[in-house]
Amino acid sequence: MQGLQRYKYLYLMFIPVLVYYIVFCYAPMINPQTGGILMAFKQHHLTKPFSEWEWVGLKYFEMMWRKPDFWIAFRNTITISFARLIFEFPVPILLAFILNEVASTKFRRFCQTVFTFPNFLSWVLVIGLLRDLLQVEGLVNGIITSLGGRPYQFLANSSVFSNYALLILTSLFKNVGWASIIYLAAIASIDPTLYEAAKVDGANRWQCIRYVTWPGIKSTTVVLLILQCGNILNGNFDQIFNLVNGVNRDVIEILDVYIYRYAFQQSINQSFAAASGLFKAVISFSLLIAANQIARALGEERLF
Repeated sequence: MQGLQRYKYLYLMFIPVLVYYIVFCYAPMINPQTGGILMAFKQHHLTKPFSEWEWVGLKYFEMMWRKPDFWIAFRNTITISFARLIFEFPVPILLAFILNEVASTKFRRFCQTVFTFPNFLSWVLVIGLLRDLLQVEGLVNGIITSLGGRPYQFLANSSVFSNYALLILTSLFKNVGWASIIYLAAIASIDPTLYEAAKVDGANRWQCIRYVTWPGIKSTTVVLLILQCGNILNGNFDQIFNLVNGVNRDVIEILDVYIYRYAFQQSINQSFAAASGLFKAVISFSLLIAANQIARALGEERLF
């Protein structure tokens, strides 16, 4: 009760978030009208209400297991997510370190605004700009041809390197500034006397970052890394849905786009899509628990 009284305002701020997840995430899972996750265990019928659908057990999970295109999407999701983890996760931390070292407050705020602004652009707009730049008659190919080169199909080729580079670069452009805000807030909470003591001991800027700044934000980084592990199978639907086409589908189509296709576009089968989504949710939850347990074993900060 003392904790409840002490953090009452934090609990009050948490109520809208709790209501959101109950209404839009948990309630649809058990909705008797639409079936929720039970849909994965019933025979799909477009013309019948859910209550009249026949129970089929694990039929759609077995179908999922036999479909080669499902495992291609699963492989792409894992590969893209690990690429994001390696190339995207450290960049906001580095940006926060760099911005923290900028002496001019006005220039630092200007840089923060410039880096954060793309986060408020929709993926439709970002991919539209990308198409204008990289299409055959676009600016980039215009520069290449003016230098004597041949136009390159950036957006319609099956090259793994080219497609993954586009995914990571556009994601960094849109999200790096926003993601760095959390690390900047963590850096701002570090006691300034620690920096003063380090400088008195003769530490330079690099040593201040290594022995003061990094330990100060390490727990925040570990918690965000655990959350990122839980989202490994969420490969950023909006970005890839707008980039995928018939040529690069086998390289960048992820589970979310695959499930969407089966739920609303290709031979509509919502039971199969529900089974695929349930499989993805179970794997994601298992990865989150595993990452949390690894952090606990290493003595680092953890979620629970």
